[in-house]
Amino acid sequence: MNRLQLLLAGALLCALGIIAYANSFSVPFHFDDERHISENRYIRLTSFSAAGLWSAMIQDRKNNRPFSNLTFALNYCLHGERVWGYHLVNLMFHLGASAAIFFILLRTFCRAGLPEIRRDWAALVATAVWTVHPLQTQAVTYIVQRQTVMASAFTLFSLAAYLRGRESAQRSRRFFLYFLTSLFAIISIGSKEIGLITPLLLFLYEVYFFQKLSSAFLRRRAKTLILAAIILAALLLPYFRPEMQNKIFQGYKNCPFTPGQRLLTEPRVLFDYLSLILLPLPSRLSLEHAPVISSSLVHPWTTLPAILAWIAMLFAAIRFARQQPLLSFALLWYLGNLFLESSFLPLDLMNEHRLYLPSLALIVPMVAASVFKWPRLGVTLAGIGVLVLVLGAGTIARNKVWQNPPLLWRDALRKSDDRNRAWIGAWINLCVEENEAGRYHAALFACQRAIRNNPKIAHSYNSLGVAYFQLGNFPEARKAFEQAIALNPNMALAYLNLADVCIQEAKPEEALVLLQRTLSLDASFSDAYLRLGEIYLSRHQPERAIPYLREYLRQKPKWIPAYSVLAFALLKAGDCVEAENTARQGLGLNPVRPELKMILQECSQPFPASTGDTGGLEIAPSPNPKNP
Repeated sequence: MNRLQLLLAGALLCALGIIAYANSFSVPFHFDDERHISENRYIRLTSFSAAGLWSAMIQDRKNNRPFSNLTFALNYCLHGERVWGYHLVNLMFHLGASAAIFFILLRTFCRAGLPEIRRDWAALVATAVWTVHPLQTQAVTYIVQRQTVMASAFTLFSLAAYLRGRESAQRSRRFFLYFLTSLFAIISIGSKEIGLITPLLLFLYEVYFFQKLSSAFLRRRAKTLILAAIILAALLLPYFRPEMQNKIFQGYKNCPFTPGQRLLTEPRVLFDYLSLILLPLPSRLSLEHAPVISSSLVHPWTTLPAILAWIAMLFAAIRFARQQPLLSFALLWYLGNLFLESSFLPLDLMNEHRLYLPSLALIVPMVAASVFKWPRLGVTLAGIGVLVLVLGAGTIARNKVWQNPPLLWRDALRKSDDRNRAWIGAWINLCVEENEAGRYHAALFACQRAIRNNPKIAHSYNSLGVAYFQLGNFPEARKAFEQAIALNPNMALAYLNLADVCIQEAKPEEALVLLQRTLSLDASFSDAYLRLGEIYLSRHQPERAIPYLREYLRQKPKWIPAYSVLAFALLKAGDCVEAENTARQGLGLNPVRPELKMILQECSQPFPASTGDTGGLEIAPSPNPKNP
């Protein structure tokens, strides 16, 4: 392809991606989005600073994804919790990944010696199918899965830079491209742990397409390869630090399967993944998948055949690598990219976003084979064009489901049965979303269904308590929150919600104890600081309220009602200067807040703190329990 043709091809791929995901920009935060973004105090930047950016990247030192954390912080700093900006960045990474795939396929087909005209078309249409494939919606549309998209995109960027460097004749240019290869690999690894496979993919590509599987290369470069392995092992050491080992150990405490059962189940899941790539019907796509757990090699009976089939295919890929390098590399690409998330880690058994990169292993060979083998190229391209339109329509339809949180979980319920874990999890999450939507009677029904099927999940009782609280049934809300705490004594959220019940029941002393317990379990619960400040202020102890209210505003600097509470507390404490400054900060965010203007008027009068009332001010929002 010449430069103009490359630009036109790139524009076409971008257009297809934008059309397919145009209706994803209104998809709200879902599920883990809350924990990683809207409730994550580390990313709530109000201005750019080195310290703030570093804190957003490192957070509590219990995760390994600094670069994806950084992008969330930048999103938050630029536009808060307005979701369109997050979706825009996700789509940009997706389109970047698409462009990298197109380039890699062009160079790979060229190195394989395939016909020029057909290889260009094969690269273009295979990339187009991957770009609009409905299976990618969970990775692109689910905001927090930017971690997957970003890690995958930089893996592809690293491979593309390596190809350019490997083919470059200029020494300085080659070294620069190799530097980019390393940089992109590091960013991939720091976006999500799946990026750890990047060095292995680069090595396999070199062996397959530059060395033509020559064993002499391995002998010549033995020392270099050993050194590279040592360096990679050193880079992996942080992933084995005590915090990570403890995270894995604790993770299995809440899993319905053991590490051994997970390893037995995953070979069957790998075949399920292939079926989803081949047949991505809307009726088969779901936020939750829960395959039957393999308890032994013969239960279910497909366990042992699945294991043997993968061993046989892996053996065949190695045995016939010289005769069929593209197919052999595709199989290794599939297994390599799924290795980490299909191994011993305490993760869900099956998730669609994990197929973001591995899906190339099936899409590319099938589409490329039809282009290279079918004699009538025009007919083949027309057929693939229709397929792209159908797949794109499927992606648009799937994004419509993501636009409505309760609909997303009802969709998961329809595609599960009451015997598996996904069915129970879907009821729990539907309860959460019904609470968020204000449909509290529907939330009660969903929570009760979840509890009936598994009465040992604390989150079900917490969400049940939220629904009862919002309906004004405080005794039942108390019972539900106390049951959640009994099941999980370390559930900070349940203590916070039970404190809200105590506030409604006029039991401030009990509420204070519960709120302090909340913060001892999780100091990032900003609402606990606000509640403590409100209680102390209502007890005419503004000096004790002020530190808690300041901490709340430090964590949530854009929550305007809190400025009113803090300004009033400062006014009652006699610090009129700080009260005025706080009120002006709040008015800077919203100039029409009447209670803040009233505080400024109070400050302008002589001896303002001597008055004992609020002047009709509503100084605090009422308690509002939280879902998990």
